[in-house]
Amino acid sequence: MEQQFTLRNATNNDSDFFYEVKKTVLKNYIEKIWGWNEMFQIKFHQENFHVNETKIIEVSNKSVGTVEIKEDDEKIFLCSLYILPQYQNKKIGSNICKMYMHKAEQEKKIICLEVLKLNVNAQRLYLNLGFIKKEKDETKYFMYKAY
Repeated sequence: MEQQFTLRNATNNDSDFFYEVKKTVLKNYIEKIWGWNEMFQIKFHQENFHVNETKIIEVSNKSVGTVEIKEDDEKIFLCSLYILPQYQNKKIGSNICKMYMHKAEQEKKIICLEVLKLNVNAQRLYLNLGFIKKEKDETKYFMYKAY
């Protein structure tokens, strides 16, 4: 079932929501790879939350996820795409990706991202959308699509 959603620009007030969504989505993977250290994760988030690059995904005016994009003259880098579990598998993530893929195609840019090797569901999504998977390091793949 396809879920309708909107994107809004994040504000500093969204920082805690972003952290909680990321924790909900990634904690199991991070625990298996590096172990979960709450204080480290909070500090990392505080140093790396870029409000001007983040959008909040909303369904019926309820915040359900986040997407973070860095863009330059050559590429659109999908830094993160986190959707609360109860809103996953409703085409929100794939439609957001398609939206940025269309932008990349229009602007003749590469769209790229990194994904944890343990996150096979995310890899499946990106592969189904036509991304190419390359080895990045022992924990992540680099995935991209060029136009």
